[in-house]
Amino acid sequence: MGKASSAKKIKRVQQAGASRAPGQRRNLGYPALIAAIIIVGSVLVFFARDERQATASVAPTSRDHWHAAFGIDICGEFQAEVNDVGPDRLGIHTHGDGLIHIHPFGSGASGPNATFGKFADQVGLTVGDGTLTLPDGTTYTDGDACPNDEQRTGRVALYVWPPQANDKTEPRIVTRNINGVRFTEDGQIMVLAFAPEDSEPRLPPSLPALANPSDEEPVPGSVNGSTPPPTTAGGEPPTTPTSAGGEAPAAPPTTAAGEPSGTDTSVPG
Repeated sequence: MGKASSAKKIKRVQQAGASRAPGQRRNLGYPALIAAIIIVGSVLVFFARDERQATASVAPTSRDHWHAAFGIDICGEFQAEVNDVGPDRLGIHTHGDGLIHIHPFGSGASGPNATFGKFADQVGLTVGDGTLTLPDGTTYTDGDACPNDEQRTGRVALYVWPPQANDKTEPRIVTRNINGVRFTEDGQIMVLAFAPEDSEPRLPPSLPALANPSDEEPVPGSVNGSTPPPTTAGGEPPTTPTSAGGEAPAAPPTTAAGEPSGTDTSVPG
C-alpha cells in the first residue's frame, strides 16, 4: 500500500512538470522584456554619464573666467549699460561695466549651458524670436517703427563677433533662438539690437574695457561697485545741523584775512 501511494505521488509530480503539450513552444516574452529593460537602462546611464563628462570638460568650465563686451543698440543708439537684477546664482553676470562676466559656478552655466539666455535672465532682458523687452519694460517687435525714425522699421537680432574684431570684421547675425547662443571664447563681442535690417552693425562702446576688465565684486550695499555713502551708527546717512526753523546754519562771516569777524585779532596795548 505504501509503494502504490508513493508511485502515485511521483506520477502527479511528473504530470505537473509536463504542463506543455508536445510541440508547444515555451513562452519567452517575460524574459525578453526583462532583458530589454536592463539593456535600455544601461544605455541611458551610459549617455547620461557621457553628457556629464562632456559638460564638465567643454569650456567654459568652473576654472575659467571669461569676459565678453556687450551693448544694446536701438535703431543706432546704444542704451545705458544693463545691471544685475538679482544675486548671481550661476556665474554669468555683469558689473554694470558693459562686460559679461562668465565664470560658471557649476554645470548649470558651463560648457553647452553657458548661453546668452542665462545672461539675459540675470539682467532682466526678455528675448524671443522677433521680440525684445528691455529691463524698463519697453518692448520692440519685428516690424515696429524705430523710435527715432518712424519711417524705418526694425528687427531683433544678436550680432556676435569673435575676439579681436574690428570695424571691418563681419559679425554673425542671429535672429532665431538668441537665448541659445553660446559663449565659446574669452573676448567675444555681442550687440543685442533692434534696428533696420540694412543698418550697419556697430561694435559696442564697452569694447575697450575688454583690454583691462575689472573682476572686483561690487561692495555690499553699493551700486555697481561704487562706494556707498557714509552712515551713522544706526545706519542712517549723517544729517546737517539745522536751526529751529529747519534751515542749515549760515557760515560765520569772515574778515578779508579769512578770520571769523567775531574774533578779536588786535594786539593788546
